[in-house]
Amino acid sequence: MAAQCRLTKGQLSRIENGKVSSPVSTLTRVAAALGVAPGDLFSEDNGVPRAVLVTRESRRTIAGRGSKIGHAYESLAFDLPFGKDFEPHLMTIEAETIDPKQNIFRHPGQEFLFMLEGAMDYRHGEEVYRLNPGDSLYFDGMIAHGPVAVHGPPVRFLSVISNAKD
Repeated sequence: MAAQCRLTKGQLSRIENGKVSSPVSTLTRVAAALGVAPGDLFSEDNGVPRAVLVTRESRRTIAGRGSKIGHAYESLAFDLPFGKDFEPHLMTIEAETIDPKQNIFRHPGQEFLFMLEGAMDYRHGEEVYRLNPGDSLYFDGMIAHGPVAVHGPPVRFLSVISNAKD
């Protein structure tokens, strides 16, 4: 390892133990030899996992604004030990008819939909899009949006909403 970093074993040991300050160029070589980004040398892991598995059995049904009008929300990422940049949900609409006037949503950030089952007509602003299995729609969440019709319920789709940053 020391040879890969072009350092003596003693120099590398002093760096590892915080006995000396090293220039960025030296730390960049050490990071490259370890196969990590230079910033990783300074981050405190504290045992916080960098990935969290949510199994099918452990998904949680949560209440969302659409729950009162027949939308079922399953959170695909919850109780994470780190901040989330987006909120993924598995959405299900079982109703055969829906009231477009009740299905108007607005929120900060962006949203991505991916159709899994069934079909629906989805409004974003003044446009209405027919979404079939395998189709996706990406849009600005601040513009009024929501389903206006379902075809062949149940309708299931993945919804991913970004957490808007200031």
